[in-house]
Amino acid sequence: MPDAELYTIWYWSLAVAGVVVLLAAALLMAIVLVARRILSNARQALEAAEAIAEDTKVIWELEETNRTAEEILATAESIEERGGRIAGTLRG
Repeated sequence: MPDAELYTIWYWSLAVAGVVVLLAAALLMAIVLVARRILSNARQALEAAEAIAEDTKVIWELEETNRTAEEILATAESIEERGGRIAGTLRG
């Protein structure tokens, strides 16, 4: 094979390799940009989740309030019942 053909093949191979490297670099840059967007969205989602968790603490505390209200109601009903018996006894 003459030298001219070898140089031609070598230059074409070099050109193809250059194109492959450029495409790989472009894909890598696209991946980095997408990863940054994902990270940004994940940070926003985390902030929203933390705000939701903070806002829903009140709901969990409401459960305790309901239990306390039930205890107060049971006590009031007991007082009403005993007061009724005392009133009945006093009436005679």
